Amino acid sequence: MKKSTILFLFLLIPTLVFANAEKKAKEMCECLKNAKTSQNEADKKSCLELREKHVKALKKGSKQHEGYLNSLNSCEQELAGLPQTNPNLSTEEKTKIVCDCMKNATKQNRMGCFKLQSDYAKTISDLDEKKAFNINSQSCGTE
Repeated sequence: MKKSTILFLFLLIPTLVFANAEKKAKEMCECLKNAKTSQNEADKKSCLELREKHVKALKKGSKQHEGYLNSLNSCEQELAGLPQTNPNLSTEEKTKIVCDCMKNATKQNRMGCFKLQSDYAKTISDLDEKKAFNINSQSCGTE
């Protein structure tokens, strides 16, 4: 009986921890959405304080913190008006999406395109292919 209880707890704890990271990411996303529509600086500051609280609770660099950042990434992309990354696209399709972002972005939104480029580069495991992607997607931003 004790072995099955220990096994159950061993399997349950990681699930609860990652659910906690997901919950914190959703909480942070809501804060960011509210701060974006608000003209009140205190709302923006509260998001910074919330993020610090979450990072401290999840222990920066831990698996929980990584899960938090991954969950938060899609919210930040949505708020920036960027398309979600799709790792299943071909390198040419990824390059086109990044180039389209660069061509259509205002000067203020270009940083989001660089983030999109970085996120897509992380989905390419072949080093030569990644290098070609980076070169091609960087050169389209300077045309």
